[in-house]
Amino acid sequence: MKRTSLLIGMLLAATLAFAADAPSPLQMNQKDPSKAPKIYVIPMGLDGNGQIGSDIRLSIYEKVAKDVKEKKPDLIIFQMESADGKTGKTYLGNDDRSEKGRIDFEDARKMVDLLKLDLSDIAQVMWVKDSVGFSTVIAMAWPDLYMTTNARLWGMSRVMEFVRHPDPEVVRKFLAAFTGIANGFLRRGGYPPELGLAMMRPEKTLSVSWSGRNLMWRDDTKGTFLVDGDELVVANFDAKTAEDLGLCDGIADSVEDLMFLLGYREWDDSLCKNNKDGTKIVGDYILEWRKAFAKSTESFAEYEKYSADPKKMNSAKQALERVRDAMKKYPAVEFRWKTERGVSMDVVEKLLLELKEKSKSGSGGGGGGLGGR
Repeated sequence: MKRTSLLIGMLLAATLAFAADAPSPLQMNQKDPSKAPKIYVIPMGLDGNGQIGSDIRLSIYEKVAKDVKEKKPDLIIFQMESADGKTGKTYLGNDDRSEKGRIDFEDARKMVDLLKLDLSDIAQVMWVKDSVGFSTVIAMAWPDLYMTTNARLWGMSRVMEFVRHPDPEVVRKFLAAFTGIANGFLRRGGYPPELGLAMMRPEKTLSVSWSGRNLMWRDDTKGTFLVDGDELVVANFDAKTAEDLGLCDGIADSVEDLMFLLGYREWDDSLCKNNKDGTKIVGDYILEWRKAFAKSTESFAEYEKYSADPKKMNSAKQALERVRDAMKKYPAVEFRWKTERGVSMDVVEKLLLELKEKSKSGSGGGGGGLGGR
């Protein structure tokens, strides 16, 4: 009897040990499951800079995707850090309006297509350090979503900014169109439309019921658990609530924590440690475009100063050309000019044309700046 009990104990211990050492399901899908997976981190926002439309846009991730294909990792960790200028604990107001993002849905769709489809042969997870505003639309395009303890999934109500119009009929059409576009991203992550609408439209309510382990989302208040019963606010989620409701698969405050949650017991992080993953590419890009933007504001100030003096038309032209060149090199620079001062590449080209005409006619003065544009 004792031998039998001892044998059973040994078998149980061996089974548990085997389970603990068993590779992650993601690892089993690798070309070589016996190999420790090589990980590659792709930041979406970094070190507090995560503006949708500038820091996070298709153009930089085309470069990242090319690098991924060259490095051939086994696992991609998308690291979302985009607070929409908000550092406070409430959504009212905006802490830094200059960092408030603005989504180009077509650019965002192409970016998600590039990262999900072109790199579909590599396992991927979305790890949210923070997501407020339009970044939440992008983050939820991934089904395997994890969050840090203090992360947020907030602010999809900003989609409603596209709906504003004096004509109620136009509002109705815009409402259906833009909420449908945004929900298209969530569908790619496996999230139901009821959830997306409640996160975008204040008048929508949201509750959930359980069928075994499966969540059933409802666009009413009759579910087992009431998520949002207030018709004046949208549904926003902190990490704990998101985990409880199955929106995220777990909470991890470090890459090590994340890897353990994914079932990995060993991994190859040499790309990360040697600064050869997406962190350097994205980090360098953010520093470069922001530096170019700062210089462009200085150049525009020079243009405004010189354009008032007929003798300095050439200096004004050169200053404005530097602004145009920065916009051409970094679409993020034009994005920032458009969101902050309403100045696009077309506006700059028009100002250059006006300078050219003034130079030909020999006139000048009183024409610099953006007044009335």
